[in-house]
Amino acid sequence: MTQMSDEQFRILIETIKALAPVKEEEPVSKGSFSNCPVRFSGQRDHDAVDEFITAVEAYKEVEGISDKDALKGLPLLFIGIAVMWWKGVRRDVHTWENAMQLIRDHFSPTKPSYQIYMEIFETKQGSAEVIDQFVCKQRALLAKLPEGRHDEATELDFVYGLLQPKYRESIPRHEIKAFRELLEKGRNVERTKH
Repeated sequence: MTQMSDEQFRILIETIKALAPVKEEEPVSKGSFSNCPVRFSGQRDHDAVDEFITAVEAYKEVEGISDKDALKGLPLLFIGIAVMWWKGVRRDVHTWENAMQLIRDHFSPTKPSYQIYMEIFETKQGSAEVIDQFVCKQRALLAKLPEGRHDEATELDFVYGLLQPKYRESIPRHEIKAFRELLEKGRNVERTKH
């Protein structure tokens, strides 16, 4: 039986370490979804799905929940039809990103642009609706269009034409270059005309 020298032993150990696959450590999870107040019932509603995913991802980040633990705990957040849906798809879901995409694909299919335009233009500002609320709703619809479709000036044109006459009469369109300016001037109109 031959013995290895210390140098041969050190080389052997280094060789074994070099050949061993590097396992990336997933960060240790600090939390779970057990106290998360957000729930999803499986409604086919783009806004509800978007709100759910945004809230869950924020909670996951704040609580330091690893992707692996988040995926295990995701069913805790489902109620109603979403529970049955998850039972049917869970074997096909291997990553957190995959789960979020499946929720989007199944419960919030992308609306075609023409439908979004119809929603934008069929709703004029209500007589009791403040400018902040109206502009916020319209901008949320515009955000559903493909990125880069319109510049801010064009989007302002869309929204400006739907404002109540009291705003259009008091705020000339050529004087506003950004939504921030429209909102500031609109608030002034509300203070003086109420």
